Amino acid sequence: MLEKLRQSNPGLNIYELSDPSFSIYGTVHPTVKLPKMREFLYNVERTENEFYVPCEEELMKLPEADQLKDDVFGQVPCQIGWYYGYGTKLNAVEYHKCSEVIYAFEACALILGQLSDIKDGKLDTGTMKIFYVPADTCVELYATTLHFSPCRAGQEPVMQIVVQSKGTNTPLLKPAEGKEKENSYLLERNKWVLVHPEAAGVTAPERFTGLTGENITIIPAE
Repeated sequence: MLEKLRQSNPGLNIYELSDPSFSIYGTVHPTVKLPKMREFLYNVERTENEFYVPCEEELMKLPEADQLKDDVFGQVPCQIGWYYGYGTKLNAVEYHKCSEVIYAFEACALILGQLSDIKDGKLDTGTMKIFYVPADTCVELYATTLHFSPCRAGQEPVMQIVVQSKGTNTPLLKPAEGKEKENSYLLERNKWVLVHPEAAGVTAPERFTGLTGENITIIPAE
């Protein structure tokens, strides 16, 4: 699949997770396997092009949740949710004050950046890298890693489990205020977002526009 994806995108450098450059963005958890969560997700009725649930109680109750909560998140409160989508563009970046752990059931591509590359509320997308994630892979993205919804690598949609600190990606409890400059792009709880002009007003309000350069696009492999 990776070679086919590279052939579909000759102008892009697409790296494997085993590439040394990935170490600053995250790590892989090869022992994590989630067959029961897969069964749940593939039985979800798909009514939209993409859908995200930050915390799914049915997933939280499964025995597989213990491995994610105890082994990966170190026994601190976390939430287990799910996402499916057909995206092919970057559109935005987000970051959290915690790792985000995803389990990809289908092959996908992650477009990743570094928090330190945001300058005065702006990020040049030319600083970002693309990584191919094989099917059935558990990936942890560090808190300093800029990311957004994965892009599909082939014709199948992105199908993934998403694990984060409890409350992440849920509505703010009160308006974002304070002296911290980054709070001007705090969209939801523990979710700071910068949007590309092409996606402003759809992905997030226009005031969150902060991406410059190309809205990176992945052409899925046939």
